[in-house]
Amino acid sequence: MEVSLLSFFCLILCSSYPLFISAASSNVDQLCNLLGGWYVTPQLCHSVLDSHPRSSTTDLNGLGIIAAKVTAAKATSIAADIQQLLSKASSDINQQKVLKTCLKLYTDVVPMLKGAVTAIKVKNYSKAETVLYAAFKVAGKCDDAARADTSFWSSLNHYDTEFANVSWVAHAIAAYIGRYGT
Repeated sequence: MEVSLLSFFCLILCSSYPLFISAASSNVDQLCNLLGGWYVTPQLCHSVLDSHPRSSTTDLNGLGIIAAKVTAAKATSIAADIQQLLSKASSDINQQKVLKTCLKLYTDVVPMLKGAVTAIKVKNYSKAETVLYAAFKVAGKCDDAARADTSFWSSLNHYDTEFANVSWVAHAIAAYIGRYGT
């Protein structure tokens, strides 16, 4: 029986993959390595989860809760920063409009994210996934509003990028747990 080179490599990689995962030192490492095969890098996953002190001692469901809480905290922080920018904004009506739009987006998403935390706690992962995907879109909506004033766009873009990354990790975790976990 002839084995193709591709089949041979698949056999080697597929058979060693579980060994690689089981060799990881913590639930965070295991989860981040698994998600790295999906749509977030292990480094991005670690940057979100490692920011919380309990991430190293919790189970998979707890990591989902932590990721949603970190996302809510990030939205709260961004809303506060935008409020500061608004208080110092020039009299330019377009800039004020952009800031007010983004402030509303980030303020309104916080209660939704708290709902995602609750959904994960009760293991309603499809609801959490839906909410976290909607939260992810907030960054793009703010970015689109800011793009209308190109001189002001760079002031908000870094917030949108940070939030998009955090919310995408939380979404990936909820999706993974809902399909394969706990």
